[in-house]
Amino acid sequence: MRITFSAIPAFGHLNPMVPLAAAAAAAGHEVTFMASGSFEGRLPVPVVSGVPDGMTLHDLEQEALAGVRDPADPFAWPMAFFGIVTPRHIMPRLLEHWAQAGRPDLVVHDGANIGAARAADQVGVPAYGFHVALGPPEFFLGMLRKVVDVPDDPIIDPRPASWLDAAPPEQADHIPIRSVAWSGPGGAAVPWLEEAGDGRTAYLTLGTVAFGAVDVLRRSVLEVAAVCSRVLVAAGPEGDPGLLGELPEHVQVERYVDQGRVLDHVDVAVHHGGSGTTLNCLAAGVPQVITPQGADQFINAARVAELGLGQVVPNEAEPGTVGAAVERLLSDQDLLSQVQAVRDEIARMPHPSKVVQVLEARH
Repeated sequence: MRITFSAIPAFGHLNPMVPLAAAAAAAGHEVTFMASGSFEGRLPVPVVSGVPDGMTLHDLEQEALAGVRDPADPFAWPMAFFGIVTPRHIMPRLLEHWAQAGRPDLVVHDGANIGAARAADQVGVPAYGFHVALGPPEFFLGMLRKVVDVPDDPIIDPRPASWLDAAPPEQADHIPIRSVAWSGPGGAAVPWLEEAGDGRTAYLTLGTVAFGAVDVLRRSVLEVAAVCSRVLVAAGPEGDPGLLGELPEHVQVERYVDQGRVLDHVDVAVHHGGSGTTLNCLAAGVPQVITPQGADQFINAARVAELGLGQVVPNEAEPGTVGAAVERLLSDQDLLSQVQAVRDEIARMPHPSKVVQVLEARH
């Protein structure tokens, strides 16, 4: 089959889909990944720009911000960004590419990429939405349907059943997939992390687009460094590690790391609650301290705490709260057992190669 994968030009939307694209290519299918041209040469499959040349995520965000009429409405910006601005640029780009290169047999798009869903619907190609969030897709798509037509595509879903409030939908509309972490080339090598060490090892990040919260990250780093003997900090691809100032010697700061590999060697993670990082921690069996910064991170953080898989520390928490949360997590045997149970649950979910077989059988 000729398969087009398409993602909004953001790490959190692209990275979760790459293992499935790679598995499809390994099975002999002709795979093209349409994303930002900046990812060309960085994925294990061919990349074609899925947005106008030179357009960045920041450009799309600013265009959406300019169209928000009611800043007090928390849903105004997401509706503008996902429902209007990204389809405005992505849909014609995909249609143009298919007119030149030939129509695909199948489209797999990130679930927030409404432009790709609509493009596939317009040319009559079956499409699947890869759910890159941890909240219910019904809520997100229902919100967007207030401003734009959204095709009712089946969902490829990496969320484990224990995360859901109800049983997964019928198999015809819902394909479970095991979360396989992928960060791509460019991640810093952290050889000391894979060596045996005394004491606890912690990993801290505020994601790839949240480095504006410098004070929050620095405070968390210092508190974690007081209770852990080895600390790795990922400042983000566009972050300036120097802004964190002077840090203890046992703290190492990098811009970008191979998060999946890192999580195999740490005892605890302190992060922002982004869907990708949260799910990667669940898949690796790592307890989490979450300080949400925006978007759906508050929902993800609340669910982690509700399921007994970690703790939430808000930005305005008293000094010492992050360090104390790390101490509690690593001494709570019931919580650690629950974290391991979810890790094992995710490991039993279908590997991306098995999902490719499901798609082959259907199409």
